[in-house]
Amino acid sequence: MPTWKMYTGLEDPVSHVHNFELQTDLQGVRDDARCRIFPSTLSEISQQWFFKLQPGSITSWGGFVHTFDSQFSSAMPLPSESNDLVDIKQNDNEPLKDYIQRFMREATRVKSLSDDGKLIAINSGVKVKSLFWSSLKRKFACTTQEFLDRVEEFIKLEEAERKVDNPTQAATEQGKIDAENTTNPTKGGKNGAKNDKCSNGAGSSGNLNDNKKPKTAEQPKPWEYVPKFTTYSILLETGWTFLMPHGLLYHTEDLHQ
Repeated sequence: MPTWKMYTGLEDPVSHVHNFELQTDLQGVRDDARCRIFPSTLSEISQQWFFKLQPGSITSWGGFVHTFDSQFSSAMPLPSESNDLVDIKQNDNEPLKDYIQRFMREATRVKSLSDDGKLIAINSGVKVKSLFWSSLKRKFACTTQEFLDRVEEFIKLEEAERKVDNPTQAATEQGKIDAENTTNPTKGGKNGAKNDKCSNGAGSSGNLNDNKKPKTAEQPKPWEYVPKFTTYSILLETGWTFLMPHGLLYHTEDLHQ
């Protein structure tokens, strides 16, 4: 059995009955059963009215609804007129989005509202000398749908400007994103993690190649002489003959001359 919001006597009785009928229709409930179920949707104060009804006074669901609506008619919202919509104006500091939502909510309460009447009223309520007001002056919207399509772009523009004018809010939102990426690096920080991985891999790869590369002594140039011995002694005696690296014989006496 579905559950319903309890009726306290302060809400619109027509809306309460309408919601009740929608849900009972889905359950396939007949009208005679509705008369028995409906009192369970009334709060304690509203049930006092039901218990005061004369026995046998309810003979049909339609008659029950009429009696219920008449009893709580004071809670019915007064229907709005099309002229009432003209009085709805965008306040100085009111965002364009809030104005549109407020207007459309009131427009649903107007019966037999034509598209032309709605368009004229919603146009007249836009704040004078605003960006959207200037756009409408340059090119008037021919239908309400065209008006709503065009206003969407200006709503996005206002929201972007508010973020720029309020850096604290933007920083807070960015901080939430950074914190989320930190706690869950696989979500927002995939690219960063991937780049770090690539950079670390490239660095480690380079180090491995450097370690694997054999260290060889610097090769001498073809014309450069490389001595066989690096330690030498001064010849104090004469009479020795030895072969120099370039193939010539020298005598120690010749060297001392």
